[in-house]
Amino acid sequence: MGLAVAPAVARAEAQTSFAIPAGPLRQAATLFAVQARVSIDVSAAQGCGPSRGFSGRGSPEVVLRALLQGTGCDLRRIDDRAYQIVRRAPPPAKPPVTLSPPREVEAPIAPLSELVVVATRRPTLADRLAYSVSVLDERAAAAQGVRDTNDLAAVLPAMTVTNLGPGRDKVILRGLSDGPLTGQTQSMVGIYLDDVRLTYNAPDPDLLMLDIAQVEVLRGPQGALYGAGSLGGVLQFTTHRPDPSAFAAWTSISASSLRGGEPGGQLSGMVNVPLLDGRAAVRLVAYADQQGGYIDDPLQGRDDVNRTRRSGIRAAFRVQLGEGWTGDVGVTTQAIASSDTQYATPSVGPFARRNRLAEPHDNDFFEGHVGVSGLIGAVKAKVTLATVSHDISSRYDASAAPPLSVPPGAAVAFDDNNHVGAVIVDASLSSDDHARIQWQVGGFLARTRQRRDGDLLAISQSNALLATEHRRDILEEAALFGEAIGDLGRGWSVTLGGRLFSIRSQASSKAESLGATAAFRDSQDYVGFSPKAVLSFQPTSKTLVYVQATEGYRAGGFNTSPIPSQPFLTTGGEPQRAYDGDDLWSFESGAKASLMDGRLRLRGAVFLALWKSIQSDQLLPSGLPYTANLGDGRNIGVEAEAAYVAGPLRLDASFLLNAPELEKVDPAFPGRKDLGLAGVPKHALALGVSYERPLVGGWRLGTDARLSYVGPSRLSFDATTAPIMGDYVTARAGVRVQSERLSAGLAVDNLFDGHGDTFAYGNPFSLRLGRQSTPQRPRTVSLELKVRY
Repeated sequence: MGLAVAPAVARAEAQTSFAIPAGPLRQAATLFAVQARVSIDVSAAQGCGPSRGFSGRGSPEVVLRALLQGTGCDLRRIDDRAYQIVRRAPPPAKPPVTLSPPREVEAPIAPLSELVVVATRRPTLADRLAYSVSVLDERAAAAQGVRDTNDLAAVLPAMTVTNLGPGRDKVILRGLSDGPLTGQTQSMVGIYLDDVRLTYNAPDPDLLMLDIAQVEVLRGPQGALYGAGSLGGVLQFTTHRPDPSAFAAWTSISASSLRGGEPGGQLSGMVNVPLLDGRAAVRLVAYADQQGGYIDDPLQGRDDVNRTRRSGIRAAFRVQLGEGWTGDVGVTTQAIASSDTQYATPSVGPFARRNRLAEPHDNDFFEGHVGVSGLIGAVKAKVTLATVSHDISSRYDASAAPPLSVPPGAAVAFDDNNHVGAVIVDASLSSDDHARIQWQVGGFLARTRQRRDGDLLAISQSNALLATEHRRDILEEAALFGEAIGDLGRGWSVTLGGRLFSIRSQASSKAESLGATAAFRDSQDYVGFSPKAVLSFQPTSKTLVYVQATEGYRAGGFNTSPIPSQPFLTTGGEPQRAYDGDDLWSFESGAKASLMDGRLRLRGAVFLALWKSIQSDQLLPSGLPYTANLGDGRNIGVEAEAAYVAGPLRLDASFLLNAPELEKVDPAFPGRKDLGLAGVPKHALALGVSYERPLVGGWRLGTDARLSYVGPSRLSFDATTAPIMGDYVTARAGVRVQSERLSAGLAVDNLFDGHGDTFAYGNPFSLRLGRQSTPQRPRTVSLELKVRY
């Protein structure tokens, strides 16, 4: 993977003791980088042979060259603190010589690769990190068919994603859910692409996971380092960075067949081009994807209505500026267009409903950034300036229960158009990794502008406007954050940190309906401090135990409506004009262990979350959304994951057991304590197995299978719209053959063709009129071909 695994601070000529076991070169290079405190680009390591390891003293460059002996790869020195692994040029061709057939030898048992986590803002090996974190690298993601965040939820513990459809979903971690609706409340989980925050109160942009080096899920509130909107945790996507050492490219084409639906497919490609004599490179990724529809609407005479098209481009440029400094420029853009929503009404059929109107959805996303990183003396510095633009538009069929009186039988639509634009500055300094007290400090500034227009239309030749609202929001955030890690000796360390923040939100709205108007304007400030404390103990180099306490938070806001006559209260009752911020304290104790010479890795944690003044998007009697403070809740649980490798066989398992509760209900809200927290299963389980072995002629065979179970949950906190859902199994099996240049894979998703009701609603206007379900995507068979150049 193209990941600088450990920022360097030591001089190249310094003599250091190393203990690096034999194994895959990528793993050996990762351990070396952490021990030597140097940076390494390991993009090409996947194509190298195994390393013999190293034990003893030496300078970093001498040791690294020893690790590369016999691997077929060479070392390229970028500067005195950074290196790059490159593939060795093939030797000149020689006349063929007749040889006896080689004896096929099974690959030796290799330990599990140690993955480096960057979501904590300091690259650290996952097993040495005193947090509950899961990491999925590119190879594992591809083998398990992980394309987007919905697929991630099936393979990573304590992760749930709503299932409204691509570009409409919310990510939920560790049983902390504020419901399925996406309105004015800020996201529960911070979603980041490299160093850039992608969302505020918009749904997950659902970027297709192509050329992603790894994905990290950091569970529990992360207010100290990431600020508002990380109550449940952080989802971090790390891309492959441009590689200045060599040209590389690949193309991929896939086709899928959906049981009872229409086919789909994907065309994608990547090209990496070195520039400026190896001092710079540009990397381009492009894709076009179609998911076939499987929901029918007999009233409209349409089958497979929920077809979705997704296309995107990602471009990155990296240049070595000299003196240990690096510059990065990048752009990511994606467009999602869904022809209709993907819910059904069981009274019509498991994959059917009867609507008067189609309900299309568009989600257009853009992100651009420029950044520099390097050393000021021995201090590491990084600055990133980014802009994010997110356009989301949805239509809902309000004919069955229109918010206003209309002639009987009239077709009524509600169009919701939401534009979010943000400018973000993130800067940080961090210490020499050799220091007894390691530290990092930083600053964060963001200005977010949101333009939201809601139109209620009587659909006819003239499309009469029944009601409309034009709402504008400005959110200004400023924060100072930092943490320090102190080595107490004898394996003990303590981490103390926090974030001092100030948030100012302004809202203005103008609503019109049938000659009546209503205007609103107000603002509020939210200032505070979010602390973090961690105590860890490492009794051996292979085990770690820790306890921690952290806080997360979200700011408050204001409710408005497209209907001028809609009342909002200032005291007592709901809906309130203003809603308060909420905060969540998490207390966690965990342990990690690497056993059996690295072939078995175990992680586990128990946690208690105390959530005050829970914010949640709810529905007015009209079907239009508003935000309420529901009361106080808590969640107590245990989560664990394990990985075991024996030669070509790998086994993975994870589970979550928790007891989410709504402890104290706001008297103004019609909730019930016995319903618990909405959308949170009390138990979930995932199992995976993979097997890989060599064939002939440089080809390899790989097989993978996974199975996950999601327990039952409730849709919402509202007692009148809280049907039970969940309690379903998802399964996938795949087989692939690959060589250095070519690969072909066949996979079956939803192997048992389950119809489980996933966590989502369908239409907010008819939700109270009858049961709506969001079934699993039917069994899908897909074939993929990939060529590397």
